Parts: sequence; C-alpha cells; structure tokens
Amino acid sequence: MYQRQIPFLRLIIPWLAGIAAGATFDWPIPGIEYCLAAGAALLLLLAKWRFAYQFRWTFGACAFALVFATGYWLAYRCDERRQTAHFARVCPDAEVFSGIVSDAPAKGTRLKVRLRVEAAGVSADSMQACTGNILLLFSPTAEAERLRYGDRIWARATVRPTDAAKNPHAFDYGRYLHFQNVHHQAFVKDSTFGLVSSGHGHPIWRMAFHWRERLLAVLHEHFPDRDEYAVASALLVGYKEDLSEELRASYAETGSMHALAVSGTHVGLMYAAFLFLLRRMPWRGNTRRWGETSVVLIGIWAFTLLTGATASVMRASVMFTCFLMGKAIRRTASIWNILGVSAFLLLWLNPYFLFDAGFQLSYAAVAGIVVFYPMLQKALPRLPKWADLPWSILLIGVAAQLGTMPLSLYYFHQFPVYFWLAGWVVVVGGAVFLWSGSVLVLLDAVAPVPADWLGWLLCQMLRAMNWAVQAIQHLPGSVFSGIWITGWAAVALYIFIGLLTGAVRMRNPRLLLSAFGVLALLGIGRAVREVLICDQREVVLYHQNRRLIVDFFDGQRLLIWTDSLDTRRERFAAQTNRWAHGARLSSRPPPNFERPYREPNLLVQPPFAQFFDLKMVVLGHRSQLPKTGHQATPVDVLVLRNNVKIRLSDCLRCFPCRLVVLDATNSLRQAERWQAECRDLGLPFYDVREMGAWCMDVAPADMARFRGADVGGN
Repeated sequence: MYQRQIPFLRLIIPWLAGIAAGATFDWPIPGIEYCLAAGAALLLLLAKWRFAYQFRWTFGACAFALVFATGYWLAYRCDERRQTAHFARVCPDAEVFSGIVSDAPAKGTRLKVRLRVEAAGVSADSMQACTGNILLLFSPTAEAERLRYGDRIWARATVRPTDAAKNPHAFDYGRYLHFQNVHHQAFVKDSTFGLVSSGHGHPIWRMAFHWRERLLAVLHEHFPDRDEYAVASALLVGYKEDLSEELRASYAETGSMHALAVSGTHVGLMYAAFLFLLRRMPWRGNTRRWGETSVVLIGIWAFTLLTGATASVMRASVMFTCFLMGKAIRRTASIWNILGVSAFLLLWLNPYFLFDAGFQLSYAAVAGIVVFYPMLQKALPRLPKWADLPWSILLIGVAAQLGTMPLSLYYFHQFPVYFWLAGWVVVVGGAVFLWSGSVLVLLDAVAPVPADWLGWLLCQMLRAMNWAVQAIQHLPGSVFSGIWITGWAAVALYIFIGLLTGAVRMRNPRLLLSAFGVLALLGIGRAVREVLICDQREVVLYHQNRRLIVDFFDGQRLLIWTDSLDTRRERFAAQTNRWAHGARLSSRPPPNFERPYREPNLLVQPPFAQFFDLKMVVLGHRSQLPKTGHQATPVDVLVLRNNVKIRLSDCLRCFPCRLVVLDATNSLRQAERWQAECRDLGLPFYDVREMGAWCMDVAPADMARFRGADVGGN
C-alpha cells in the first residue's frame, strides 16, 4: 500500500487534531475564514510549483496546516452558543419559547423533546427571533405523546443550562448533550405548552419518521411480548427505547450490543439482500451496472434514515456509497482510503461525531477487521467447506473485538469473555430477522394471514435468541467487569497493538522491542496506580436525591453506608467511582441498623460516623438531635438531609463543626435557607445538589484537604 493510494487517510490526522482543538479550546481567531480562503488559494499555486528535493516537504506541511485550521474552524463554529442570534444572548431572561420539534421524541419516565428555537421572550407579547436548541422534558401525558417531528409548538418554562455529571466518574449527560449541540433544558408542565402547526422540518426526515412509526406499529402487532418487540424494533429500525434494563445488560455483558445498535453489519446485510434480488433482474451492460448501483444506494440510504442516521450507520452508508460509486466507474479504491474519505465527509457535516462513542467504535471495529481478519485467516488452519461460514463469523468477531478492545475498556470498563459464542447467536439471528422482518412488513400490507404465520415464527426465534444470550450471560466468568483504564492508557494500548501487529507482519525486531517498551510503560503506570490505591483514604457522599450513599475508601477496601437496598440507584451513582478507586473488598452494614457497626478505621453509629480521625454526623430527622442540656459533641462535618426541620444554630449548639454539607435530598428552598445561615455565621458549607458529590481526602492523623467544587462560605 503506497502513500499515494491513501491521501485521505494521511489527511485525517491533522483533520482530527484540528476538530479536537476547536472543540476543546475557546479561542476565537478573528478573520479565520479569510485566512482559510487565502491558504486554499496559496495551496493551489504551490501544487503547480516544482520544489527542490530538500524542500519537498513544503507542500505537504502547508496542506496539513490548512486541513488542521479548517477542522478547528468547523468545530469552533459548530457550538450553537457562539451564534450571535442564540436565545441566551438575544433574550437571556426568556420564559416563553416557540420553535420546531427537531427530532423524534424519546420516551421514558419523561418525554424528551428537542426544540429548535425560532423565537423567545419574557412573555408572549415580547417574542424576538432567535436560534438555539432546548431539551424539553414533559410528563408522559396523552397530549405530550402526540408531539411529532416537524411540529411547531410554544412552551412556557424556566430554562437552565444542562447539568454536568454530579458524581465522580459517572456518565456525563451534560457532555453528551453538548456534543448533540444542546446546552439548555426545561421541565414543561402539562398546561404550559401547545401545538401551533404541523408539517414543518425537512420533508425527507418527516417521511422517514412517519414510516418508522408505521413499521413500529406493524412490529407491535406481530410481537406482543415486550422483550421480543424491543429486540425486533432495535434490529429492524434501530429503535431501542423499549429495551428493559435486564435485556440491555444481557446483550452488553455478552458483547452483543452491536446487534441492537444499527451499524455496518446491518447495512452490509441490506446490501447483500438487495444484491441477491437485483442479480436476478434481466439487465445488461451499463444499464445493469448503474441500475444496481442506484437501487442499492437508494435502499441503503432509506434504511439509514429510517434508523435515525446514527453515527455508526452513517459511517457504514458513506463507506458503501464510496465503494459502490467506485465499482460503478470501474475504479477500485483502498479500503483505508475509503475509511478516510467517509470519516472526512461525516466530520465535515458534523464535527461533533468525533466525540461520539458509536462513531469511534464503528471505525475501530472496521479497522480491526481489515487488519486482523486476513492475519487470523492466514495463521489458523483451514477448515472444511461446511465450516467456512461459522468460522468466518468467529474470526470477524475476534478481529473486531481486537480493534475495539481499548475503547470498550475505556468506555464500558468490562470485557465479555464469551463474545465469540454470543456473536454466532446474534449475527445469524440478526441476519435472519433483518431479511425475514423486511418480508414480514411487505406481507402485512398484502397478505395478512401469511404475515401472521411468519410473525409467530420470528417471535419464537427472537425468544430463543434472547434466551440464548441470557444463558451465555450467566455462564461462569462470562464478563470481567470493573476494568478501569484512563484515556492515555487506551491510546497506549492502541500503540502497543499497532507496533506488535507491524512487528509480526514485517518481521521487524525493532518494532517488537518498541511494543514491549510501550507495554512496560503501561505496567509502570499500573504499578504506580496500585501504590496510590493502597495509600488512599477518602470519604465520598454521592449526589442521590432520594437515598444516602456514603463510601469510605481505605486502601483497597471499600466500606459502604447506605439507608436503602435499591442497588440500581446505588450502582448508577457510585459504581464507576468505585472501579476508578480500585476497590476490591467491600462491606456494609444493613440499612437502618441499630447497633454500632465497626470496621478497622471506621465506626458507624447513626447519626455518627468516624473514619480515622474524621468525625461526622448525618442528621435526617429532628429526633436525632439530643435533648436540651446535653453536652455539645464537636464534629468535623455536619451533614443535613431530608429537609429536616432544624435551625442551623440549634444543630451547632449540639454539634459544633468545621463544615456543613447539604446533600441532594434537600429542596432548593431549604438548602438556600441553610446557606444563608452559614454565611451569617461565617461557616463554610458545601451543597451537593449544586456542586455534585462531596469528596474529602482523610489522612490518618488529621483531615487533609477538600476536593471538588469550591466550598461556599463567608
């Protein structure tokens, strides 16, 4: 593979670097558009210039600089908040908004509607034209559920910026919305919104969402059970809103979640189905060549729109488009160059795709298949013809897993051991359902009785597939969870895999030594982390608006104090932070225990707790205050929760403290009262509701330092 065969793969490096810089740094460059135009003109002149051998790098360096600057400019201007007409600039105190629903509403405990703002104002009489996006949250009422893409609505609500993650190392929903270009959200009451008109938005998207609803209605009719319907809708149209937590966990822990997230596999199966049908058409010559290309491209892009055009399916569709167009004009391009072209085009359309986990995993999987699949085929023995297909499925799964492993460990902190076994189930089952499900939709329109028979058979097949995936999930040692790696470690793993692969393919001992050098650095980093874990002494009070969850980290040991057995909420709030701390052994007292709970370095006797020399009291009921005349008990930290009806001065008479912590179970009004009292007394406070989880490092001899957001106070 020569460098001239992969020009876009070479340009993708400065392209990605420019986009990452533009999205990270808030550094406006005045007149950058004119500089880019001048740079492009200069590059065209340099393209015709003959350089001396020692200056041959000049043109390449200028091209790289121009591509980097273009990527920076695109990513910088992509942020909606930098638009001069954004509603936060035009009318920062707006409470009434008018706009168009710009995406299909997402169902859940609340209905999430993305609004593209057209006008905003303090009242309905003072509306001003503006732009921006708001995530509106509705109660799931009948009126709200009738909202569709393209509806123009008005809403009266208090808009606030989206929140960052409130717990350490937790999923940052605010960051996720940022890369969806949504930076504000609002809760809308039932009587404070209304539909103005319908039929707006792009007509192609309107048609796509309309047909997706029709397809979902057909699937709901033939798959009455929730789990089978959820998997059917995910496989056929990429709709995953109805997946239960248990089913989602089963597919995730067996490495099969890619089957439910429409991606390149689904597009490839659709391509194979179209090709199978079109090869039986009586076409000849150029008519056949261009006819097949046109029909397949229309089918692939229609499927892409039906599934919501996620980053992974867009990647596959653009790659297939490049491949088919090259085939139609009888030009064979390198798969690496096609990868570069598709990434270049998609990031031009939306630079924020770069930060989408699906986008990254999709390209990593394809790169893994391109690199490792031929190597595995060559290195492993040949099997009989009847075993070719299952053997190829296994090798492709292994190759894709090698390509995505560092990213999977970084994002999901687990490794599915039996991914190869689940791969056979979901790939074969998914292929059969995708083809048969398409036939089911056609039969439902013309022959209802055969459609019912086919629907019953497919329902049984999906039930068997779900059972098989759940059985694999419950095999001994099915998943290694709690694997924690940092971003630099993920990059180092990719460097190690690349160097090792190059050493094997080119038989280069220097590359092998370099690979082991990177591995040694990873080992040193791991050893340093283990030393830090052994020395950690930390208390974490998590942001949880209904429960008390306090973790005491003592080296590799984790001690948990909670007032509930709601493991789902606890896992959501605290699990990733526990993995990040490397906690291996854990213990906890039962909720609402009465006798003192003792562990080395920890004593818990509600409402008191002592961890090394740190003394804290947690008050959630007025009855926990001692009676009048009781001697004061000095503590280091006073935690107030559950909107307990206590004046701060009364608490301080009983428990003089150095810091007041207000946890997330308190209402905003009650927290503000206590904050005002703290300011009057000159006492530092920390509001978990506003600033996120309270974390404190504790030394065996004394309290060390506060960590996290700034502590409020005098």
